[in-house]
Amino acid sequence: MYEYKAIVLEVIDGDTLTLDVDAGFYLHYHVRVRLARINAPETVEFSARGVSDPAKEFVLSRCGPGTVVVARISKADKFGRWLAEILYLPGSQSVDEIRTRGKNLSDDLLAAGLAKLY
Repeated sequence: MYEYKAIVLEVIDGDTLTLDVDAGFYLHYHVRVRLARINAPETVEFSARGVSDPAKEFVLSRCGPGTVVVARISKADKFGRWLAEILYLPGSQSVDEIRTRGKNLSDDLLAAGLAKLY
């Protein structure tokens, strides 16, 4: 498993994100990652404000575009996305602080009932 500082570029759905991964030596890669260990099925909710996906909304509220995260990337899945554990800490830009005090996005989705173990 490899650990990188990354910035969230896009939240695709409840378990897939696009990251700008800092590989060191001024090398950056745009990588699509799938959250490890979970499946957050796309569910559609209709309300007065429109159509929404609760898992995606949950991820956006915690790790929206521009958020600094720590990505622990292990291997590629069958669709070419990299499997990753994402650690985040609202308001923090420090990798050391996120690494030690950060929350695991997969665990938070499971705890909220928006994902299942995969």
